[in-house]
This record gives sequence, structure tokens and C-alpha cells, in this order.
Amino acid sequence: MSTQTQEATNTKADESMGTKPVKEHEWLQKLVGTWRTETEMSMGSGQPKVNVEGQEKVKIVGGLWAYGEGTSTMPGGTEMQYFNALGYDVSFKEYRGSWIMSASSHLWYYTGALNAGGRSMTLDCKGPSMTKDGETANYRNIINIVDDNHHTITYLSQDENGKYQENMKTSYTRV
Repeated sequence: MSTQTQEATNTKADESMGTKPVKEHEWLQKLVGTWRTETEMSMGSGQPKVNVEGQEKVKIVGGLWAYGEGTSTMPGGTEMQYFNALGYDVSFKEYRGSWIMSASSHLWYYTGALNAGGRSMTLDCKGPSMTKDGETANYRNIINIVDDNHHTITYLSQDENGKYQENMKTSYTRV
């Protein structure tokens, strides 16, 4: 094979390698920016709600992933650091994401879809039960785009009757 033919073959291979962003990836741009976070969480039945604040910076990686790094205070005042990623998987035709934090050894892995109208996304996952040691539970996060400078994430857990109950809600305000 001539050098010219080899170079042309290498160029075609390079152009075809890798996932190219599709329409579904555009939604992720809504999450990009620096955000002030305010979270209200329930600490259990009959207990007062706790409010904490933090900050998150989200970038786009390759047009495919919204990648966030954040900090927040935990109830009691200690700082928590976390990282998250959310993208659209063109092979499986669904949004997929992950979340890790300094306060837990669990890797949260989410799958989901945009809701009708494209203003919100529902992500489901399985994780450690908050009430029964050694067991897992189903969780759901709903990202709702309010406007270009505000969005919320509502965190729900499934109870023994199969109903989802709100545990926490974070409001994001663009800085």
C-alpha cells in the first residue's frame, strides 16, 4: 500500500471513530455553568427539614457528557465533595449517568429519559437502603429546567408500598 493510500485510510478511520453528538445531547447544555445550590432535605418522619448550601460547576465533555464537580455541606456542617456525569447513550437510546461523593462508597448509576415537552428528565437507580442495612432500594431523580438560570433536582425513594416519596430537593441558581 502506498503512503498516500495509507494516509487516506487512516483519515477515514479517524473520522469514523468515536460517537458524534446527536439531538438528545443538546439538552445537556442546559446544565452547563457555575451554580449555587440550595438543598432542603427530610431527616425522617416528624423531624424538621434541614437546609444546606453548596456550589457546582458543570462542563461538557466532547459534546456527549455533562460533567459536574461540586461541594455541599452535610447536616452537621461537614463538607461533602461530589462528581457526576450525565450523557445520552446512542447505543441503548437512553440517558445514563453516575454520581459519587466523599460521604459514601456507593457508585450511583442512573438511567432515564426526557419527559414530554423536554423540560424535565427522570432518572432511576438502585442504591443502598437508607432505612434497612444491607438492603437496596429504588431511587428516582427528576431534573426540572425552570429557565436558563434555574433548575431543580428532586430526589425520591420508593417505599415498601411501591410509592415514591420525596427526600430532598436541590435548587440550582446560575452564578
